[in-house]
Amino acid sequence: MEKEIINKQVAVIGAGPGGITCAVDLKKENIDFVLIDGGTPGGKVNICPRIDNYPRHPKIPGPDLAMVFFQKLLDNNISIFGEYVISLTKKDNKFYVECDSTIFICDVVVIASGTQEKKLGLDNEDKLFAHGLSYCALCDGHFFKGQDVAIIGGGNAALKEAIYLSDLVKKLYVVHRRNQFRGMNNLVEELKNKDNVELVTPYVPIKILGDDHVEGLVIQNRETNKEKTLNIQGLFPLIGQNPNTTFIHIDGVLDDYKNIPVDKNMMSTSCKGLFACGDVLPRVIKQIYLSEFDGHQVVKGINNYLKK
Repeated sequence: MEKEIINKQVAVIGAGPGGITCAVDLKKENIDFVLIDGGTPGGKVNICPRIDNYPRHPKIPGPDLAMVFFQKLLDNNISIFGEYVISLTKKDNKFYVECDSTIFICDVVVIASGTQEKKLGLDNEDKLFAHGLSYCALCDGHFFKGQDVAIIGGGNAALKEAIYLSDLVKKLYVVHRRNQFRGMNNLVEELKNKDNVELVTPYVPIKILGDDHVEGLVIQNRETNKEKTLNIQGLFPLIGQNPNTTFIHIDGVLDDYKNIPVDKNMMSTSCKGLFACGDVLPRVIKQIYLSEFDGHQVVKGINNYLKK
């Protein structure tokens, strides 16, 4: 079946905080655009157990904040084209945004596609996904009530999900490859004060046990090489994210880490007419409010580009 061809002035790929902010501003500027995302509005905000530092909403659950962003779309009568982007190419000064059923031909494209979870790279990892192994404690933590589980990771995301899980499970191991956690000290202290939480450092996972379901995790001390086994029924690898940029087929846009470098004032990339915002940028600190700021800046850049 041939795909439908639709012409738009601008395509925004991704409906997280950056993409939604960009879409709202484009609407106010009366620019013809489409907002594309096959996932849930709000992006990764949806799977965060708790967000502590978002202005006006202290310590708000992630899904609740995602609803705040979704309400912005509703208030501005903005709909989402609910498919993932398969391919982004450029030919004769036009961008071709290919989805499952449709190809959008645009003058301008904004990449706000966010990130996806990194994997451990161990045998059984893919096989045991959804069989005791999950990359989202908020999504799947309720399946492990009263059981023994482990989280792998030491950043803020891992620590927050650990705090959430600790109220559900019988025993929680937090395994980190370094002695010091990368996340905020107050989160580490909160975990230390929980009776059912054990911080296991400096260890790395080397084998997931189980054929049809997670039955244990073999970890190795990075200083002594000594191994030990954690008898667990659930495993949550939370070791960071990779940018969702594999669909981009335009030379020179991505850096060595598959992030998208941009001009910080106009958020423009090395490809004319292509802009980016949010977690796909090569920044160390990734915050919701930074993605929103990016979204505002992108529209300024687009206006400047279209006027030329």
